[in-house]
Amino acid sequence: METPQFLRELPAEFEPLRTLLEAKLKPYIKIHETQVGRINEDSTGDPLTLWQSKIGGNPYFPKGLDYPRDPVSGEPMILFIQLNCAEVPQIEGFDLPKQGILQAYLGGIQYADAYAEKRYSMLYFPGVSEDINDLVTDFSFINARETLRWDYDEVCSLTFSAERNLFWSSRYGEDFNIPEELSELFAEFSEWIDEYLYENDSDKLGSKIAGHPDIHSTINEIEDAEEGRLLLELNPFESDDWLFWFILNEDLKKRDFSQVTFYHESD
Repeated sequence: METPQFLRELPAEFEPLRTLLEAKLKPYIKIHETQVGRINEDSTGDPLTLWQSKIGGNPYFPKGLDYPRDPVSGEPMILFIQLNCAEVPQIEGFDLPKQGILQAYLGGIQYADAYAEKRYSMLYFPGVSEDINDLVTDFSFINARETLRWDYDEVCSLTFSAERNLFWSSRYGEDFNIPEELSELFAEFSEWIDEYLYENDSDKLGSKIAGHPDIHSTINEIEDAEEGRLLLELNPFESDDWLFWFILNEDLKKRDFSQVTFYHESD
């Protein structure tokens, strides 16, 4: 993994802190989004295959299974994000499946609906068939006007990169054990890194798998109350909305995504 930019540009006076800073680097998987098209109201027009990693578009969904429905309205939910786990790099300390399809569905017509009323679902398919005859291909049963798709019809392809960072702008970044003899220097570093991240527009690390959530209005309270760890964080479509999914470590190891919790923040 590449050395984070702030360490490559660390001023000479902070070199005594380098070893401490490197020890605090934590791996995560950065999500890179590229808009490739828009889905039509009748669910046609997805330019990606059913098994590709994507935001928006149509899901990988084997025939013969019950499609996820909004628990409030009863309407079919839309696929919000799909990960083909074979396309995602592995990182230490995060037991994401190496194969299979992981999906998050959202209900309601606003992110706040999905969060406040628990209108969401996550599915995992451990085996992946690329035989179109095994899969649902007609999703015209989804009423786009009653879903988020009415406002967000973009389809984005996804790529991934394994990264490391301090997560300075997160609760994790507050937890440093600094030797007394370096405390004054670390205080100066704290001022420098705050200004550096702001000037380089890197105070938020953006859409990711694992790691820690970026700081938002109530995310500290959410983390304090949440027993699980960050599974996904998304800042979709260059909006002011931030979406978070958390999972317990033991559930991740068991490949049980039925108890994943979802949160929404708006800057």
